[in-house]
Amino acid sequence: MNYEEAMSFLDETQKYGIQPGLTGIRALMRELGDVQERIPIVHIAGTNGKGSVGVMLSSVLVESGYRTGRFDTPDVFSYEEEFLMNGKPIEKVRLAEIFTEVAAACRCLVQDGLPHPTRFEVETAAAFLWFYEENCDIALVEVGMGGAEDATNLIQKPLVSVLTSISRDHTKFLGNTLTEIAGAKAGIIKKGCPVVVMEQKPEAMAVIRKKCEESRASLVLAGKTDDRLMNISLRLAGEFQVENAACVLQVLEVLKKDYPKICRKTVREGLKKVRWPGRFEQIYASPDVYLDGAHNEDAVLKLYASVKHSFPNRRIIYIMGVLADKEYDRMIHIMFREGDRVYTVTPPNPRALSATELAKQLQKEKIDAIPCENPHDAVSYAMEAADAQDVILAFGSLYYLRGVRAAFRELLGEYEVHGSIIT
Repeated sequence: MNYEEAMSFLDETQKYGIQPGLTGIRALMRELGDVQERIPIVHIAGTNGKGSVGVMLSSVLVESGYRTGRFDTPDVFSYEEEFLMNGKPIEKVRLAEIFTEVAAACRCLVQDGLPHPTRFEVETAAAFLWFYEENCDIALVEVGMGGAEDATNLIQKPLVSVLTSISRDHTKFLGNTLTEIAGAKAGIIKKGCPVVVMEQKPEAMAVIRKKCEESRASLVLAGKTDDRLMNISLRLAGEFQVENAACVLQVLEVLKKDYPKICRKTVREGLKKVRWPGRFEQIYASPDVYLDGAHNEDAVLKLYASVKHSFPNRRIIYIMGVLADKEYDRMIHIMFREGDRVYTVTPPNPRALSATELAKQLQKEKIDAIPCENPHDAVSYAMEAADAQDVILAFGSLYYLRGVRAAFRELLGEYEVHGSIIT
């Protein structure tokens, strides 16, 4: 298959929906030689912070001289960024080659009378296969949803299991209580394998501790008061990144035994170089423009804290787009105050909440909300409304941030922020 054919195959797999459980991925990986068992893997689960922890770990490991693979979904600005090697997205030609192999394995399963794998199972298998063929030193694999029944949980002997911040999300699949959700996330904990956990709410922490005890897995709690944070310069903006960095430091301590080139210098330099598109990312100045993928209650709480810390006396103009199955009513109450200006957008996703409906919900709270046909219109209106000293913040579903970024680029061209050319 060429790239276009590979993407067409991937689109076709969407019709198989979401099928929690490991039956499908087990069959698919058996067909591919169970190569995941020959890859050193760090397994990362959580509601928020998975991506930030993954990108920080990757930067330090690469700085330490290790060939580092990373699987992270969903993509924000290009599909290839779901598959990363040393921080760089997979090339389209190589992606097509990998999907050709996975598609052939899928056909064999169907011929044997087994169900066709789902889209995420196909993507997970592609990541495992690519990491194996590229002979990476270590792979960072992020859970898609939950943990216990996620396709990535085929991993049996992770170097370390990581649990970032856990909160309510995907309640249709994971349960309505924090205890149930934490139970699903804790499903990545494996017998005798070390576990690093960020600070959690008591009910979530109780579930994790019990699972570790049952699995005889050593537990390390990462705290944001870690003294080592005092000597680190974080390029990533946002108060919440301090917690994520504390988690990263503890994971690196666990990995040092098998990866001795990790040292104080590589940690410091690696974290200094991290760039994570779409996560409290500044893309323009005068007015300052930020993008953030906060799309659930916990993430919005952290975004709100960062906004108040970073822009205490500045007017903020918002662009927002969400999925209908998210708790957007809670997000609205956390983020906005009466009289705030918000331009709403419909994300390009079947589960999207329409811009019109989101604007209605905002207007009920006496928020000045204007529904827009597309991201380009929202960006145009926001730029017209903003003065040079204002801040424009586009947040919500990751699925629409690509359109917002493209609209700013079209209107303003390239701009240099913090020494990086934004394109």
